[in-house]
Amino acid sequence: MGNSEEAAIEALNLSEIAEHVLLVPHEGDLKVEGTLLERLKGKSNIEIFNGKVTAILGAQIVNAIKVLDAKAQTESEKQVKGVFIALGSVPLTAIVKNAGVTVDRNGCLQVDRQQKTNIEGVYAAGDCTCGGMQVVTAAGEGAMAAMRASAYVRKLKSGA
Repeated sequence: MGNSEEAAIEALNLSEIAEHVLLVPHEGDLKVEGTLLERLKGKSNIEIFNGKVTAILGAQIVNAIKVLDAKAQTESEKQVKGVFIALGSVPLTAIVKNAGVTVDRNGCLQVDRQQKTNIEGVYAAGDCTCGGMQVVTAAGEGAMAAMRASAYVRKLKSGA
């Protein structure tokens, strides 16, 4: 979820390994134009849903999200196998905290050395984990999280 170029790029990357990618801009319209927007719309396995995620559902594993349609103002449930958050530079951890991701007393998401949270299939990196709070640290964490998330999705696809 996210409405920035970062979210669009992440959706494109995920579309290379996932059967279906649901991009939920979260706040307003998707703020992407030009070639990047054309690439998004050209991917048959990317669906852009203009709305807002209101809940992440699942007991031990994420299995659905609740979304509020921006136009109709109706809430529905979408089946998913993972959630990737790309909201930009401001860490907004409340939605994942409400979903059961462990946070410390400062609201920072708790992750292990592989950027995995306490919920299977949920990875986090960057400022929301309150690591080094530096671009280079976030990039390293992001690379680790991406590799682990990619391996997780491949494992799901193979049925292992």
